[in-house]
Amino acid sequence: MKNGARHIAAAAVAVLFAAGCLSPHQSTAVDVDPAAWSAPATVTLPNADTTTLRDLRIFLRCNDRFAEDTLTLRITVLTPDSLRFEEPFLVSFPRTEGPAALLREAAVTYRRRVCFARSGDYRMILTPVRPLRGVEAAGINITKSE
Repeated sequence: MKNGARHIAAAAVAVLFAAGCLSPHQSTAVDVDPAAWSAPATVTLPNADTTTLRDLRIFLRCNDRFAEDTLTLRITVLTPDSLRFEEPFLVSFPRTEGPAALLREAAVTYRRRVCFARSGDYRMILTPVRPLRGVEAAGINITKSE
């Protein structure tokens, strides 16, 4: 029994350390057609935490054909309990000078201090209102609000 209790205690400590190392950052992306992205891109966000406030940033992974400084996305959010919210979202990407590797990801804040109130999968559907050239992937970065 003593060895069994030690093993259980060691496992519990390992779980606590592992939980403490979980990243407060989540990033999910899907590939899109780089020649002319026009189809909806569905990003699935699994959620188990119904209390933490988080910030959402939309990002586009781009190649050298991407030359936009503004674009409009239609964003649809589907909740685990089948609620639906849809809106157009104007995205502005300020031009910056820097290495090409840094210019290939365009990111913009979508919402701050969001609380996902239900457990389960949230789906965000990102659809450009017109075809975009040079976008290879679209996604969402989620960080814990400060």
